[in-house]
Amino acid sequence: MRIAVIGCGGIGGVVAGILGSQESDVLCVDINKDTVKRINDRGIRLYGKKGNINTSVRAVSSIGDEEGEFDVIVITVKSMVLRDVFELNKDHLSNDGLILTLQNGIEILDIVKDFPDVKTVAGAVGYNSQIDEKGEYIVTAQGGITIGNLTTGSDEDLLRLKNIFDPGILIDINRNITGVLWSKLLIVCGVTGLGGCSGLRLGELLGHREARQLFYRVVTEGASVSKKLGIQLEKFGRAINPEKFGDHKGGYPIFARYLLLKLIGITRQNIKAGIILDIERGNRTEVDFINGAVVKAGMALGIDTTVNREIVRVVKEIEQGNRRMTKGNLLEIMELNKR
Repeated sequence: MRIAVIGCGGIGGVVAGILGSQESDVLCVDINKDTVKRINDRGIRLYGKKGNINTSVRAVSSIGDEEGEFDVIVITVKSMVLRDVFELNKDHLSNDGLILTLQNGIEILDIVKDFPDVKTVAGAVGYNSQIDEKGEYIVTAQGGITIGNLTTGSDEDLLRLKNIFDPGILIDINRNITGVLWSKLLIVCGVTGLGGCSGLRLGELLGHREARQLFYRVVTEGASVSKKLGIQLEKFGRAINPEKFGDHKGGYPIFARYLLLKLIGITRQNIKAGIILDIERGNRTEVDFINGAVVKAGMALGIDTTVNREIVRVVKEIEQGNRRMTKGNLLEIMELNKR
């Protein structure tokens, strides 16, 4: 079985490293020539919550550089380029091949509408990983991947993926993958969106009362949108259904929400939000595809998404160099939300 992993950032690098260590035939594809050279020269090294792994895999800049077809193509690129990458790589699938997408957003739900005949499985990643200064991958939070079919795939296809990934990465199968993707989106909206505004690592972020209150509003807005769309949010992996953090019927009491967020902050205190890392590296962030996705859907449905909208505005101003990442941004958003 031939597997191509497109995008070797924090998520893709770990996938490629673990699959390679389990003797799968893995090809890494990344447009960054330095990343390609590093992988070809010394393989993939990862450490942390999934143990220490050092495996040799090949890397190229384009899947077109390789002959033949692939049984599985795993796409882990940023949401803003997902459509282009999907279209470019789908023609390299074998007759019974499938694409597995692993992103923070829900962009894939629109993409598959245009390609209903391409076997597409979506996944929500439960672990957290980043690339250190040596180009090695550190897994800072344990977890597996929850997957489900979006198009013409079968239960057998999902079991095939499960057998490929286990035991290195635990796979859960969920028939309501749309609900899973929306749940992951709302968690990321709160953690990554607010982290990007403030520049705070997760532990410090969730230690602030204002950040916790804004987190409740972020997921309340998102849950209202998903409910209007007829989407049932799903608990996945070891995560809590984000709907439980909302200011609505069915949400946990405030003291329970407080304790849970504090616990998450303690256990994952040093994690940096992806938006922070992008800003520090001078890259475009995914905010339009994270908080912006909630805002876009809310506007179409006539649902207020003030906090998510303000997070998008603040992050874009930071991207453009017109604002600094500081916890004072959280206070500003709080004040605007009160008006």
